[in-house]
Amino acid sequence: MTRPDLLAEARRAPLPVSGGMAEPLAGFAAPCLEVLNLEQPRAVRAVHLQYLAAGARVLRTNTAGASPQRLDRWQMHDEAFIVSYMAAEHAAESARAITAETGIPRWVLGVARVEARVRHLGFLPLDRVEAAARTMASGLAGGGVDAIVVETNQDGGRLAAAMAGVRRGMADAGRALPVLLTLRYDPLFGTPHRDRVTVELAEAAAAAAGLGIAAVGVANADLAEPWADTLRAIARAFPGLLQVEAGPGSRDLAAVLADPVLGRRLALVGGGSAPEDTERLSERLRSFRGGAASSVAPSAVNDTVTAPVRRPRGTR
Repeated sequence: MTRPDLLAEARRAPLPVSGGMAEPLAGFAAPCLEVLNLEQPRAVRAVHLQYLAAGARVLRTNTAGASPQRLDRWQMHDEAFIVSYMAAEHAAESARAITAETGIPRWVLGVARVEARVRHLGFLPLDRVEAAARTMASGLAGGGVDAIVVETNQDGGRLAAAMAGVRRGMADAGRALPVLLTLRYDPLFGTPHRDRVTVELAEAAAAAAGLGIAAVGVANADLAEPWADTLRAIARAFPGLLQVEAGPGSRDLAAVLADPVLGRRLALVGGGSAPEDTERLSERLRSFRGGAASSVAPSAVNDTVTAPVRRPRGTR
């Protein structure tokens, strides 16, 4: 069975995305969740299946802490590629199995969180940001994800470095995939006024429009309420699709769904910490029809970042 394109389907109506892995996998008491991709693959796949049964149409990979710098804390720096690869494979196989069983398409969103700084290392230079993004993207693309979401802060230089790394990583894997962006606000050298936070995020969104990014969202947990106002500012700066992270009972999510502009451009909605949250979120989205008449023209976004198939020079 041939699945429709993820973003083409998301333009019809927003798709529910699976929530966090920490709570469902808490019983293993692992030093980091990502090691379970190697040591407890059945458990990781079981959680994915629970989210799919709860109504998730898109699975997030178990890679929120899979950058080489974060894994270095657990003496796993050299395992960064295989951790992302196996995470992608677990999610992709789970999605394929349920798609074949139900006939309802499911997709996998590979999470590549690229930090500007790590607690035990400090600020990362741009070449290390690019290298980290490349490692994660090559593993995720090689493992079979349908799109990659880059999670990084609002700094334009780090955003560009992360995107350069993702392009090289996809080239290493011989695949070209849609790339999405989740902005995670980092105060860097201090906490600015809330209006400045919104301005900086909107500026980063504007930069994303020139980097071929297909959809932009913001990590709402990093913002003061109401984050719907910040999303409106991002939407004015970025002409493409939008994504949000929100609990099923969020007032801001209700405001976004009711907004005639934001609702039409909303592509992916995730959030929550357990499959029960995804079930409630899926039910809420089933009653929403704002995305079905999306006015986002296909030419308004670059759905796929083109990458050469041959491996770049200097790689093994």
